[in-house]
Amino acid sequence: VRDARILPVTQVSANQLGMFDTIVMSGNNFGLVSNRKRARWLLRRFYRMTTERGRILAESTDPCATDDPIQLAYMASNRARGRMSGQFRHRERYRNLKGPWFDWLFVSRNEMRDIVAGTGWVVREFIDEPKGAQYVGVIEKELPWRLVEG
Repeated sequence: VRDARILPVTQVSANQLGMFDTIVMSGNNFGLVSNRKRARWLLRRFYRMTTERGRILAESTDPCATDDPIQLAYMASNRARGRMSGQFRHRERYRNLKGPWFDWLFVSRNEMRDIVAGTGWVVREFIDEPKGAQYVGVIEKELPWRLVEG
């Protein structure tokens, strides 16, 4: 590795990092978007820092693909408070160290499509993990020539 940078996802920019062909958000890292509003803001920012054929590979887990009563109750509580079902409060801890609380967003395929709509991107396909509720959304720039190609 010649050039590694550590910075919050909200500070990622073309000025700091240059242009990309592909942004990879593996390991459920689509969750870094935190919530619908921030996700749409970040997607617009990612649009400006990707090439004309830019794409995002965004991994998430469908939060509704569970029958765990504790998770279902948590998601119902989120919705009652105006949050997305899969918006989880999270905190990293290691031994006696702990980080700040933050939101991590898990979305269904339909929620990912809804979030992406109107940001200049479109979900082209979903690649499902062999087991479980995880999947990767292949998100591409919504360009006129792509619309006619199919």
